[in-house]
Amino acid sequence: LATVSVLYCLLIPMIMMFTLLTLSLSTTVVSNQPHILYMVVDDLGWTDVGFHGSNFPTPVLDKLVTESVEMSKYYVQPVCSPTRSSLMTGRYPFNMGMQHLTTIIPGSTAHIPLDVKTIAEVMKEQGYETHMVGKWHLGYASWKYTPIGRGFDTFTGYLGGMIDYYNRTMNAGDIVGYDFWHNTAADYTHDGSYTLTDYMTDSEAALRKTVAAGKPSFLYFAHQNIHIPIDVPPTTSPKCESVSPDRRKTLCDMMSVLDSAIGETLQLYKDLGIWNNTLMIITTDNGGMTYYQDAFPGSASSNWPLRAGKTTLFEGGVKGVCLLTGGDNVFPSNIRNLKYFGMAHAADLMPTILTAAGMSDIVPSLEFDGVSHWESITKNLTSPRSEVPVNIVYSGLNYTSIINNDMKLIVGKVQGAYDGYWTVSPYKEIPAPFDPHNTTRLFNLSADPNEYHNIAESHPEIVEFLKQRIESYVKGKRYSEPSDNGFHPAAAPRLHNGTWAPFLP
Repeated sequence: LATVSVLYCLLIPMIMMFTLLTLSLSTTVVSNQPHILYMVVDDLGWTDVGFHGSNFPTPVLDKLVTESVEMSKYYVQPVCSPTRSSLMTGRYPFNMGMQHLTTIIPGSTAHIPLDVKTIAEVMKEQGYETHMVGKWHLGYASWKYTPIGRGFDTFTGYLGGMIDYYNRTMNAGDIVGYDFWHNTAADYTHDGSYTLTDYMTDSEAALRKTVAAGKPSFLYFAHQNIHIPIDVPPTTSPKCESVSPDRRKTLCDMMSVLDSAIGETLQLYKDLGIWNNTLMIITTDNGGMTYYQDAFPGSASSNWPLRAGKTTLFEGGVKGVCLLTGGDNVFPSNIRNLKYFGMAHAADLMPTILTAAGMSDIVPSLEFDGVSHWESITKNLTSPRSEVPVNIVYSGLNYTSIINNDMKLIVGKVQGAYDGYWTVSPYKEIPAPFDPHNTTRLFNLSADPNEYHNIAESHPEIVEFLKQRIESYVKGKRYSEPSDNGFHPAAAPRLHNGTWAPFLP
């Protein structure tokens, strides 16, 4: 008995030490996985932020840029679904059939292919709790294509491309349907309130739950602002009073409440004690939509001094605002307040996020089209890319653009809905230069960043080289023409209790 007692006394401390060591190691694993806040601002124009010269009040973003890396040569697609497909997968839209000029329309069967992993699915495999609030717009014909089917644990928001900020309906011609969801259930509980309020409330609840469980969080916050409709928000800013015309004043107020909401989200992370271990990304999905017409889909953004805007292949449509930042444990102090001039594309964000978050070992297996810029940013190296296929569709014969080093080619008759330049204050249109050779445009972005001078006629050899580069993508093993994007009769809201709901198994 004495011997047993001695052994017992010796074993108990050893067991306790082993248990504590195990718990310590377990805690270390969790703490080494940073929280990730992936934020998309809808239709944010190049000059809709104060740090690019806007007259919109954006104090939160203006301060944040001084603590961030600004991706100054970052490209997106000309419209939202294609860009979002790249942000979600690290693939080019044209390699998934997602490069639709019209984006995904209501009632469409188009979606991200199920054999391409989303960032949410990858994060979930890595032990993260995954949450989404806001706009999906990446396919909803089946629940398998929606956020809950593509890796998110929770979802609050809308499945299509736009809704009213208060009544949460979306019109497709004469067809009207409700589109606001909590996971897989239509959510009518807040009908009539401003949608941003619900995004903030639900994202906070999800985040608090994850943090309380001691797990790393991945929050995809796909803001609705500042997409049309131009709805006056619940609070307005005195600093917007002098902004004109009225539509632009309202857009200013929409941007102001968005900026405040971003500040509140940052404060939440700090209040929860997790900001120092958080990586944050903010990106637009395309350039800003200008006031090129009163009717849909005109808005009131400015991309000045860049040419044109959303839906076009000019710089105002495809050169995007993007910031990378985070807390001191994950974001080196020497790269704060840094302008990164390496060429980048939306498809690069997913591999960059994974690398920055310590998951570079899984990047090769995901077969991205995008590349990580983390090493280039942190070690002051040149960009890993010298070429961006901006958009490739119709076998590269129309609505197609590519940038190689300084040279940008735009091919085809379809350049977008409009052209020109929109100044900031006063807000007015300046017509684009007359160009009779408008089916082939070549610009030297180093000498002519705002695309005033089409030099295609004087440099046929460069045009031919860039067309060959386009052809190389078209002949690639992944290239796919846009998937079917027509209205499916089974999608009619009258068949789904008045909602834009999934309509296929």
